[in-house]
Amino acid sequence: MELLELKSVWNAVVDETISTNNVDKFVVEKSIKSDSKSVLAKIKRVMYLKFSIGILSLILSSVMLVGTFIKPTKFSFYESIFDLIDNQVFLATIIVFMSAMLSWNFRAFREIKHFETRATNVKESLKKFINIMGKTIRLNVYSGAAFNSLALGWICYLVNNNKGFVQETYQIALLIILAIIVGAVLFYYLSRYEQKMKFGNYLNQLKTNLEDLKENEYQERNS
Repeated sequence: MELLELKSVWNAVVDETISTNNVDKFVVEKSIKSDSKSVLAKIKRVMYLKFSIGILSLILSSVMLVGTFIKPTKFSFYESIFDLIDNQVFLATIIVFMSAMLSWNFRAFREIKHFETRATNVKESLKKFINIMGKTIRLNVYSGAAFNSLALGWICYLVNNNKGFVQETYQIALLIILAIIVGAVLFYYLSRYEQKMKFGNYLNQLKTNLEDLKENEYQERNS
Protein backbone atom coordinates (compact mmCIF):
# COMPACT_ATOMS: atom_id res chain seq x y z
CA MET A 1 0.00 0.00 0.00
CA GLU A 2 2.84 2.41 0.88
CA LEU A 3 4.46 1.72 -2.48
CA LEU A 4 1.24 2.58 -4.30
CA GLU A 5 0.87 5.79 -2.30
CA LEU A 6 4.46 6.76 -3.04
CA LYS A 7 3.93 6.07 -6.73
CA SER A 8 0.77 8.18 -6.81
CA VAL A 9 2.56 11.09 -5.10
CA TRP A 10 5.44 10.83 -7.57
CA ASN A 11 3.03 10.81 -10.52
CA ALA A 12 1.31 13.89 -9.11
CA VAL A 13 4.66 15.73 -8.87
CA VAL A 14 5.57 14.76 -12.42
CA ASP A 15 2.17 15.87 -13.73
CA GLU A 16 2.48 19.20 -11.93
CA THR A 17 5.97 19.78 -13.34
CA ILE A 18 4.80 19.02 -16.86
CA SER A 19 1.71 21.20 -16.53
CA THR A 20 3.61 24.23 -15.19
CA ASN A 21 6.52 23.62 -17.58
CA ASN A 22 8.91 25.10 -14.99
CA VAL A 23 12.15 23.87 -13.49
CA ASP A 24 12.46 23.93 -9.72
CA LYS A 25 15.33 25.93 -8.22
CA PHE A 26 16.63 22.82 -6.50
CA VAL A 27 16.83 21.02 -9.85
CA VAL A 28 18.74 23.89 -11.45
CA GLU A 29 21.07 24.24 -8.46
CA LYS A 30 21.82 20.52 -8.57
CA SER A 31 22.52 20.80 -12.29
CA ILE A 32 24.95 23.65 -11.71
CA LYS A 33 26.78 21.84 -8.93
CA SER A 34 27.09 18.55 -10.81
CA ASP A 35 27.06 19.06 -14.58
CA SER A 36 28.78 22.44 -14.54
CA LYS A 37 31.67 21.06 -12.48
CA SER A 38 32.38 18.38 -15.08
CA VAL A 39 32.12 20.90 -17.92
CA LEU A 40 34.36 23.42 -16.15
CA ALA A 41 36.85 20.66 -15.34
CA LYS A 42 36.97 19.73 -19.03
CA ILE A 43 37.45 23.38 -20.03
CA LYS A 44 40.24 23.84 -17.47
CA ARG A 45 42.04 20.70 -18.66
CA VAL A 46 42.07 22.11 -22.19
CA MET A 47 43.31 25.45 -20.82
CA TYR A 48 46.12 23.77 -18.89
CA LEU A 49 47.17 22.03 -22.10
CA LYS A 50 47.07 25.34 -23.98
CA PHE A 51 49.09 27.03 -21.24
CA SER A 52 51.75 24.31 -21.36
CA ILE A 53 52.04 24.25 -25.15
CA GLY A 54 51.76 28.03 -25.43
CA ILE A 55 54.43 28.81 -22.83
CA LEU A 56 56.81 26.20 -24.25
CA SER A 57 56.28 27.51 -27.81
CA LEU A 58 56.69 31.10 -26.64
CA ILE A 59 59.99 30.38 -24.88
CA LEU A 60 61.35 28.30 -27.76
CA SER A 61 60.34 30.85 -30.40
CA SER A 62 61.78 33.74 -28.37
CA VAL A 63 65.11 31.96 -27.94
CA MET A 64 65.26 31.11 -31.63
CA LEU A 65 64.32 34.64 -32.67
CA VAL A 66 67.08 36.14 -30.54
CA GLY A 67 69.43 33.49 -31.91
CA THR A 68 68.72 34.52 -35.51
CA PHE A 69 70.16 37.95 -34.71
CA ILE A 70 73.16 36.63 -32.78
CA LYS A 71 74.10 33.52 -34.80
CA PRO A 72 71.85 33.32 -37.88
CA THR A 73 73.52 30.19 -39.29
CA LYS A 74 72.70 28.11 -36.21
CA PHE A 75 69.11 29.23 -35.75
CA SER A 76 67.86 29.20 -39.34
CA PHE A 77 65.61 26.42 -40.63
CA TYR A 78 64.20 25.31 -43.97
CA GLU A 79 66.98 27.25 -45.68
CA SER A 80 65.94 25.95 -49.09
CA ILE A 81 62.66 27.88 -48.95
CA PHE A 82 63.13 30.19 -45.92
CA ASP A 83 65.64 33.02 -45.87
CA LEU A 84 66.73 34.78 -42.65
CA ILE A 85 63.96 37.41 -42.77
CA ASP A 86 61.35 34.71 -43.37
CA ASN A 87 62.59 32.88 -40.28
CA GLN A 88 62.41 36.00 -38.16
CA VAL A 89 58.93 36.97 -39.36
CA PHE A 90 57.69 33.41 -38.84
CA LEU A 91 59.04 33.27 -35.28
CA ALA A 92 57.67 36.75 -34.53
CA THR A 93 54.24 35.59 -35.77
CA ILE A 94 54.32 32.63 -33.40
CA ILE A 95 55.36 34.87 -30.48
CA VAL A 96 52.57 37.38 -31.12
CA PHE A 97 49.92 34.69 -31.56
CA MET A 98 51.00 32.68 -28.51
CA SER A 99 51.14 35.82 -26.36
CA ALA A 100 47.61 36.75 -27.39
CA MET A 101 46.36 33.19 -26.90
CA LEU A 102 47.88 32.94 -23.42
CA SER A 103 46.42 36.32 -22.46
CA TRP A 104 42.92 35.35 -23.66
CA ASN A 105 43.06 32.00 -21.91
CA PHE A 106 44.36 33.53 -18.68
CA ARG A 107 41.43 35.96 -18.55
CA ALA A 108 38.94 33.16 -19.19
CA PHE A 109 40.63 30.95 -16.60
CA ARG A 110 40.51 33.76 -14.02
CA GLU A 111 36.77 34.18 -14.58
CA ILE A 112 36.23 30.46 -14.05
CA LYS A 113 38.18 30.55 -10.77
CA HIS A 114 36.15 33.55 -9.59
CA PHE A 115 32.94 31.72 -10.46
CA GLU A 116 34.03 28.63 -8.52
CA THR A 117 35.02 30.55 -5.38
CA ARG A 118 32.23 33.14 -5.13
CA ALA A 119 28.98 32.27 -3.39
CA THR A 120 25.92 33.61 -5.22
CA ASN A 121 22.27 32.67 -5.54
CA VAL A 122 21.11 30.13 -8.11
CA LYS A 123 19.98 32.59 -10.76
CA GLU A 124 23.15 34.71 -10.56
CA SER A 125 25.34 31.60 -10.65
CA LEU A 126 23.50 30.36 -13.70
CA LYS A 127 23.87 33.74 -15.44
CA LYS A 128 27.60 33.83 -14.74
CA PHE A 129 28.08 30.23 -15.84
CA ILE A 130 26.23 30.88 -19.11
CA ASN A 131 28.40 33.96 -19.65
CA ILE A 132 31.58 31.96 -19.02
CA MET A 133 30.45 29.22 -21.38
CA GLY A 134 29.63 31.77 -24.10
CA LYS A 135 33.01 33.48 -23.74
CA THR A 136 34.85 30.17 -23.77
CA ILE A 137 33.08 29.08 -26.94
CA ARG A 138 33.86 32.41 -28.65
CA LEU A 139 37.48 32.19 -27.49
CA ASN A 140 37.84 28.71 -28.98
CA VAL A 141 36.17 29.77 -32.22
CA TYR A 142 38.26 32.92 -32.74
CA SER A 143 41.58 31.43 -31.63
CA GLY A 144 41.03 28.33 -33.78
CA ALA A 145 40.13 30.44 -36.81
CA ALA A 146 43.11 32.76 -36.27
CA PHE A 147 45.64 29.95 -35.81
CA ASN A 148 44.44 27.90 -38.78
CA SER A 149 44.16 30.88 -41.13
CA LEU A 150 47.69 32.06 -40.26
CA ALA A 151 48.98 28.53 -40.73
CA LEU A 152 47.27 28.38 -44.13
CA GLY A 153 48.88 31.69 -45.11
CA TRP A 154 52.34 30.39 -44.22
CA ILE A 155 51.72 27.11 -46.04
CA CYS A 156 50.78 29.03 -49.20
CA TYR A 157 53.92 31.12 -48.80
CA LEU A 158 56.13 28.03 -48.41
CA VAL A 159 54.50 26.25 -51.35
CA ASN A 160 54.95 29.32 -53.53
CA ASN A 161 58.61 29.62 -52.49
CA ASN A 162 59.13 26.00 -53.48
CA LYS A 163 57.08 25.96 -56.71
CA GLY A 164 57.32 29.61 -57.77
CA PHE A 165 53.71 30.17 -58.85
CA VAL A 166 54.06 33.96 -58.46
CA GLN A 167 57.24 36.00 -58.34
CA GLU A 168 56.44 39.65 -57.68
CA THR A 169 56.36 40.85 -54.06
CA TYR A 170 52.87 42.34 -54.33
CA GLN A 171 51.60 39.09 -55.89
CA ILE A 172 53.05 37.05 -53.05
CA ALA A 173 51.55 39.43 -50.49
CA LEU A 174 48.18 39.28 -52.25
CA LEU A 175 48.32 35.47 -52.29
CA ILE A 176 49.04 35.29 -48.56
CA ILE A 177 46.37 37.86 -47.65
CA LEU A 178 43.80 36.07 -49.79
CA ALA A 179 44.70 32.71 -48.21
CA ILE A 180 44.39 34.18 -44.70
CA ILE A 181 41.02 35.80 -45.44
CA VAL A 182 39.56 32.67 -47.06
CA GLY A 183 41.02 30.54 -44.27
CA ALA A 184 39.63 32.86 -41.56
CA VAL A 185 36.10 32.61 -42.98
CA LEU A 186 36.30 28.86 -43.57
CA PHE A 187 37.85 27.96 -40.22
CA TYR A 188 35.56 30.36 -38.35
CA TYR A 189 32.48 28.44 -39.45
CA LEU A 190 34.18 25.08 -38.94
CA SER A 191 35.28 26.07 -35.43
CA ARG A 192 31.84 27.45 -34.61
CA TYR A 193 30.21 24.21 -35.78
CA GLU A 194 32.67 22.17 -33.71
CA GLN A 195 31.99 24.21 -30.56
CA LYS A 196 28.25 24.03 -31.17
CA MET A 197 28.46 20.24 -31.36
CA LYS A 198 30.51 20.10 -28.15
CA PHE A 199 28.69 22.61 -25.94
CA GLY A 200 25.68 23.90 -27.87
CA ASN A 201 23.02 21.58 -26.46
CA TYR A 202 24.26 21.97 -22.90
CA LEU A 203 24.40 25.77 -23.19
CA ASN A 204 20.88 25.91 -24.64
CA GLN A 205 19.61 23.78 -21.77
CA LEU A 206 21.16 26.16 -19.25
CA LYS A 207 19.54 29.13 -20.98
CA THR A 208 16.20 27.33 -20.83
CA ASN A 209 16.70 26.70 -17.11
CA LEU A 210 17.46 30.39 -16.57
CA GLU A 211 14.28 31.41 -18.38
CA ASP A 212 12.34 28.94 -16.24
CA LEU A 213 13.79 30.47 -13.08
CA LYS A 214 12.78 33.94 -14.22
CA GLU A 215 9.30 32.62 -14.97
CA ASN A 216 9.08 31.10 -11.50
CA GLU A 217 10.15 34.35 -9.85
CA TYR A 218 7.63 36.29 -11.88
CA GLN A 219 4.83 33.92 -10.89
CA GLU A 220 5.89 34.05 -7.22
CA ARG A 221 5.81 37.86 -7.19
CA ASN A 222 2.35 37.91 -8.75
CA SER A 223 0.81 35.09 -6.70
